[in-house]
Amino acid sequence: MAKIGTIWDRAVDFVRDHAGRAMPVLLATQFAVPAINGSMNGLRAEATGGTAAALGLVSIVAVLVSLWGALYLIAFAAQPDGQEQHGVAVSLAKRRFLPMIGVSIVLMAILAVLAIPGVVLAVASGFDFTSVMNGVPPQPAELAKLGVAVLYFLALALVVLWVSARLLPVNAVVLLERRGVGAIRRAFELTRGMTWKLIGVLILYGIVAGIAVSAAQFVVGGIVGLLTASTGTLSPTIIAASFAVAAVSAALALYQSAFVGKLYRDVVGQQDDAAVFA
Repeated sequence: MAKIGTIWDRAVDFVRDHAGRAMPVLLATQFAVPAINGSMNGLRAEATGGTAAALGLVSIVAVLVSLWGALYLIAFAAQPDGQEQHGVAVSLAKRRFLPMIGVSIVLMAILAVLAIPGVVLAVASGFDFTSVMNGVPPQPAELAKLGVAVLYFLALALVVLWVSARLLPVNAVVLLERRGVGAIRRAFELTRGMTWKLIGVLILYGIVAGIAVSAAQFVVGGIVGLLTASTGTLSPTIIAASFAVAAVSAALALYQSAFVGKLYRDVVGQQDDAAVFA
């Protein structure tokens, strides 16, 4: 049985030994692109027509670039301990990028289907969504109408947490085992008996990430806001906060990807994967 503490130690060792080699990809895909994309949030809020469509396309491109970067980091970390190679990681991320997009689309489609009953319950409840969209605060009696829908989405959130824990190594499976949708089933097999430990890891990561990102956003944004004029769609406050959040997120992404890679490697063993990497 995989030990979370041992896996984390290996992830930390990987970051210490290979962060310098991974830094160019990390900075480009997990920092620069998200920072620039986030800086455009002010523009998106006021954009219409073609401009809104163009900014939406920029967001999609930013997500895809970040996905490729995460695949590279996982491919780097998931190689046998002491045999990690930058070139192999780049090659795997390139070749398995489209299959990973396909698997991601399937997972998002499943989530969307599972959310439909909750949406139907909310619409059928009689809640006055029009007033809320017009800025009218709902009264307690009005909010009570959403009770069943809220309970459904709460239950769905717990299911999503459980599934997310079981699917934690799915990216590594897509990368290293050349699987498509079958990677979902394989990830469930690899995490059998580890569910509660991985749920704990996800919750802890969520807490740390939430605190770190919020602190970076409010502290940096607040300081810049006090020192500069914070008006306009491209205000210094928005830009500074976006870059601060991107910096923290990039650091978190590095450790997250290293953990996922080492989790996969710990479960499948340290065998020679030369045939897979060829």
